[in-house]
Amino acid sequence: MSVKVKGLDQALKALEGQGDKAVQAVKDVLADVATGIELKAIQNAPSQFAGLDLNIKQRIDKVVEENGLVWKVGIQAADPEFEIEAWLEFGTGLSAKEILNRPNYTAEIRDLAYQFYRNGQGTIVGRPYLFPAFFSETANIVQEIESEIDKATK
Repeated sequence: MSVKVKGLDQALKALEGQGDKAVQAVKDVLADVATGIELKAIQNAPSQFAGLDLNIKQRIDKVVEENGLVWKVGIQAADPEFEIEAWLEFGTGLSAKEILNRPNYTAEIRDLAYQFYRNGQGTIVGRPYLFPAFFSETANIVQEIESEIDKATK
């Protein structure tokens, strides 16, 4: 014995189509947010440190993964032993302590910064450029995603 629900096939097809639309809406929001982070970080990044041209602005980029569902925005460091880009972001010594104690810096961000920790005696004053861009561009991301999914599925 079987039961057939009239219109179920059409409803499932419509829902399936909306699922694709919803996923695309999420991808579009993530792409826009990643671009916003990239542009603000480039705008805010220091051009020089101690008279040296660092080319930081030219090395900030975004990389898409997982078919548009994951975006990585940052700098491709040339020398992992000398990460001046991270030191300029977080600072060293007292500057790092001050920056990383800000309420919007999570444990995850502090752990990232600690990867570049040397001895805590440094004198580089942090000039954050990447994480402020991240914070401002992602502040309303959940609402943006919800809104775009609603639009896409109506």
